[in-house]
Amino acid sequence: MEWEKASVELGVELSHLLAGFNCQKKSMFGSPCYFVNGNMFTGVKGGIVFLRLSEDGREAIMLESDEIQPFEPRPGFFMKEYVEIPDNKITDQEFITRWLNQSYDFVRALPPKVKKAKHEKH
Repeated sequence: MEWEKASVELGVELSHLLAGFNCQKKSMFGSPCYFVNGNMFTGVKGGIVFLRLSEDGREAIMLESDEIQPFEPRPGFFMKEYVEIPDNKITDQEFITRWLNQSYDFVRALPPKVKKAKHEKH
């Protein structure tokens, strides 16, 4: 299955929204993704932005908008702790700013991700 290319416009918009955040941008499958202490917290896939939230955060955002769904990067595969934000919700500045901040705070509180050691070949 081919990975759906990220919307360039959404990638630019997300980049602008994250201008004041202390995060690192990396490309995954040609899509912009953002990390804090090695943990991914947001990115773009196709025409959606995805966010990583606590369980309470996921419940709250899905109650706030029925357009928010669990993040399903490929059919039948859901990424735990992530939700999909459709592009029309990205233009709601109050909404997206509040939830980006909640995602950032949640991920920033996680332990730093430690890179796995590469195995030497003999």
